[in-house]
Amino acid sequence: MARRKTSHSVEQEQSDDWSAQAFNTLPAYDAIGSARESVWNERAARHAITFVESVCRFTEGQWAGQPFRLLPWQRAIVGNLYGWLRPNGTRRYRQAHILIPRKAGKTELAAALALYHLLADDEPTPEVVGIARDRAQARLCLKRACSMAMQEPRLTRLTEQYQARLVAPMTHGVYKVLSADAPSAHGLNCSACIADEIHAMEDRRELWEAVLTSMGARRQPLMLSITTAGVLRNALEWELFEYAQKVQQGQVHNEAFLPCLFYADMNADWTEPAIWATANPSLGHTVTVDWYKSEAKRAQDQPSYEAAFRTYFLCQHITTSQRWIRMSDWDACQQPPVDDMTLKGLPCYMGIDLAQTTDLTSLCALWIDGDKLIVRSWNFAPEEGAVRRSQQDSVPYLDWSRRGWLTLTAGDTTDYSFLRRQIKEIAAKHSVRLIAFDPYNAQNIGNELEAEGLRVIRCPQSFLQLATPTRMLERAIMGKTLAHDGNPVLSWSMSNVVVDTDSAGNPRPSKKRSVERIDPVIAMTIAIAASVHDQKERDSIYEKRGLIWL
Repeated sequence: MARRKTSHSVEQEQSDDWSAQAFNTLPAYDAIGSARESVWNERAARHAITFVESVCRFTEGQWAGQPFRLLPWQRAIVGNLYGWLRPNGTRRYRQAHILIPRKAGKTELAAALALYHLLADDEPTPEVVGIARDRAQARLCLKRACSMAMQEPRLTRLTEQYQARLVAPMTHGVYKVLSADAPSAHGLNCSACIADEIHAMEDRRELWEAVLTSMGARRQPLMLSITTAGVLRNALEWELFEYAQKVQQGQVHNEAFLPCLFYADMNADWTEPAIWATANPSLGHTVTVDWYKSEAKRAQDQPSYEAAFRTYFLCQHITTSQRWIRMSDWDACQQPPVDDMTLKGLPCYMGIDLAQTTDLTSLCALWIDGDKLIVRSWNFAPEEGAVRRSQQDSVPYLDWSRRGWLTLTAGDTTDYSFLRRQIKEIAAKHSVRLIAFDPYNAQNIGNELEAEGLRVIRCPQSFLQLATPTRMLERAIMGKTLAHDGNPVLSWSMSNVVVDTDSAGNPRPSKKRSVERIDPVIAMTIAIAASVHDQKERDSIYEKRGLIWL
């Protein structure tokens, strides 16, 4: 009885053409023209592709449990990786770098290839390792591979599963993940490595090198990196991307390196569906066009998400030139200063961001008037540092001081007594409900304010603490519900801000990526965090009282 084809398998039905030309479809790369002495072997290509499609099954999503039918881009990668052989009969490619957006099915492909190297690569005592940013990330691919093995009786009989490894007793092989501790990679005899999401391996270069150099004794090792784009130009991912481009363009002749780069050009219109399809060859299969459309709309409406959308879903390498807030939107929020009598009855929250020693210390007060946020910013800097910055970097600290927007303190370190006096002055005039501060460099001042009878909380500059306040601040600026008085120090700081996003898309202002000081904006975000914390506490009290009443 013929097997009924699923809609997915019908879409994936492949041509019977197994020639090198049929597989020479990777973007901007000519595998045939760069082959030199290597030759195409249809049998070798067919062997790897047949393994994936006959014994591997999808582990998640709408096709979970169905045979793994390779998409055209996946088929081109697998065919080229395993179909080209050197004159001695070993594989041509020893390293491959795959740049592909999220939601393209890269982890599923990586898991299937890990199984191939463990069970079908004809390598004595295969040692397959998975590396990533951390052990948890590396285990994602291992988990998929274990799930594939469990779904197929033939693979189940050949493997044994443990917490952090998959063992093949008949070949004395193992697929395991390595911890982020690079020294643990020394002493390996690795036959294949799956490096997942290396854009996040900012401080793991030693681990990469240790694994790469462990392959020297193997007959035909493979180092496979598969990732979305990163944001740092001094990171391993950027180095591999640049190198892969040079191999693509023929600037570097390395017939053992396979570049597989799927991304949108930086000058392309990232809002256009045609550009999305160029970047993500799985569009319409593993992810819908409608989903991309909604995310692109979100990126247009929410500037902090634009860099994340373009980085992770178009694989564009967005740099710090991509600012967070359009200054025209910020300027539109400027209003005449609100008098103290109007502010007196409104709930007030404060945020503090202290400089280490030599630069800006910032205080922000936030008043909430219904849906409206009213902010004021006070900033302090050591006089010697301000003079130096004005002369060397053309930052107008001295001009701001003359105009009353910046308080300069004597010497080369900030005198925090000015900050304490300003806080006490605000607290004496207004209904200050909560003061939040980053405990880094500010523990003493926090204790002193608490001793004065003020209510304080610690607010580290983490994604957990700042993601919601960052979104609230952005919405207030975009919706013109924030009012500021045109403070030039705060406005200059806002023009410098670049946001970071974590893997879940949560944003926060990034001091590391921003080109200049952003302390006043950090203080403003922390003030909003104080208001969020206070509201949660009030809601919790009401809930508890309601439970008592019930």
